[in-house]
Amino acid sequence: MSLRTTKQASQANGVSTQAAQEWARQTAQYLRARQLAAQAQMAPLASNARVATQQGVYGARAWTAPRLELMAQALQEQWAPRAAAALAASARRVDPVPAKSRRRWPAVVGGAVLIAGGAAAAVVILNRRNSVPATEPAEPGEAASAAGTPPEMAAADVNGQSQAT
Repeated sequence: MSLRTTKQASQANGVSTQAAQEWARQTAQYLRARQLAAQAQMAPLASNARVATQQGVYGARAWTAPRLELMAQALQEQWAPRAAAALAASARRVDPVPAKSRRRWPAVVGGAVLIAGGAAAAVVILNRRNSVPATEPAEPGEAASAAGTPPEMAAADVNGQSQAT
């Protein structure tokens, strides 16, 4: 067996290089013509498909919009209060117990002011009671044993009992 080159093989079959190139050129022209014909047929179909798709999308949106609106309204009226209540209950369960305020000084100051005010009022009342002038004795020879006390009470003890003299 002998080795032949490509050129020798093509010459042996009777096909020349020029014939192959011519065949490729004719095939390319045929395919280009078929492409143009298919494009001419498909252009109106693609345009119609585009218009149909736009109309379909518009129709789907027109059908969907009112249903979405009704669903949103139902969610707001029925589910939202339930969800809000559940979230609030969860928040109350999760929230730690707040520490009591240890501010006692306002109560202490308030108590001190109250006591001071009561003491001041007592002092004013006692000063007014003691500043009343003593009345003169009913008889000129009797001396008043206590300021503003009747003579029968002058001999009375602290507990209200009289001493026997």
